[in-house]
Amino acid sequence: MSELQVHSLSAGVKFQGTLNRNTVPKVWRERKTWMTTDKTFTADLENIDSVDSAGLAMLIQLKSELEQNKQELTLQGANEQLKAFAEMSGVTELLGLND
Repeated sequence: MSELQVHSLSAGVKFQGTLNRNTVPKVWRERKTWMTTDKTFTADLENIDSVDSAGLAMLIQLKSELEQNKQELTLQGANEQLKAFAEMSGVTELLGLND
């Protein structure tokens, strides 16, 4: 099982590792330690090796929570696997991955 590391940035986080059903629950439970109150929250995904449906669901839930707080989610560095997964799931536009 690969790990998922979360590194705090000034207005967001940098995720590193695998974003999947094994790693998401722990990171999600700890989100209060890495979520910021900035108007725009950036999630840097450049160092994500792989993602599954749980990882995609976490990003959708993150966007939802941020919107409830009147914040905006910006995803940077999404790899082709994540983009394809989002497209297959019909959430490309929702997550702003239609560049």
